[in-house]
Amino acid sequence: MYLVPQPLFRRLVPTMPYYAVAKGRQVGIFSTWPECQAQVNGFTGARFKKFPTQAEAQSFITAHSGSGPGLLTANKQPATNWKGKRSTSTSSTATFPPATKQAKKTILLDETPAPISKMVKYGEYSFLQDDAGYVHVYTDGSCEGNGTARAVAGLGVYFAEGHALNTSKPVSGRATNNCGEIQAASLAIRLARQQGIRRLVINTDSQFLINSITKWLPGWKRRNWTLSSGGPVKNKTDFVELEQELSAGDIEIKWNHVDAHCGILGNERADQLARKGSEMYRMQQR
Repeated sequence: MYLVPQPLFRRLVPTMPYYAVAKGRQVGIFSTWPECQAQVNGFTGARFKKFPTQAEAQSFITAHSGSGPGLLTANKQPATNWKGKRSTSTSSTATFPPATKQAKKTILLDETPAPISKMVKYGEYSFLQDDAGYVHVYTDGSCEGNGTARAVAGLGVYFAEGHALNTSKPVSGRATNNCGEIQAASLAIRLARQQGIRRLVINTDSQFLINSITKWLPGWKRRNWTLSSGGPVKNKTDFVELEQELSAGDIEIKWNHVDAHCGILGNERADQLARKGSEMYRMQQR
């Protein structure tokens, strides 16, 4: 990266945006989205924003990181290696191979994920993969009117910007936020399995989902799907489906909790997809 004189830069590329990264792998101002994405995707607590001027971008960095002047990178064209692009608002109708009977592999990711360093092709598509060989996906659920008779709910699965497997769907069954969270995770695993992915990090802002899988599920099963208080597990159907995906054993799953609505790109995109899924649910009710 190198500094570009501001007057010359304006004359040569007058409409170029400025991507400010206040918290990420490298703090600074970047001239293309792929460069910015490399600093923030998979980075817990990342803070970044797009600005029309360098001064605004620098002010954002100063306010949120306390760092010195950022470095402006040379303009590069974004990668265009996605195949078979489709609208992110469409539902997934793909079929998947039968699961093999192997040991369950699921891990709670306590540490910050390894940096995402490259694009790796699996099956038909390329995916963001970290240095440890794990593909990253973000999942989310959305529900308007949660807990009411008028509730509408959807789910979102996000792999990367413009990715063909980014998916919005209405939930099946009860319209609740937790149903969307669980079903989104199940779908993400199925999509990954279809492409031959064998290591997957599921980034989610649902601590309920993570605790359910890594702490509570064994006890629920021992008690015939009842809570320690004696009541039934409300999301039994969805958890049975998710456990089947996990128990296949052909994908090693890590769970990573991310904070919601704090500028983490993957989480924000998954939330947008889930909200579209809620609108699809609403349309089904008409």
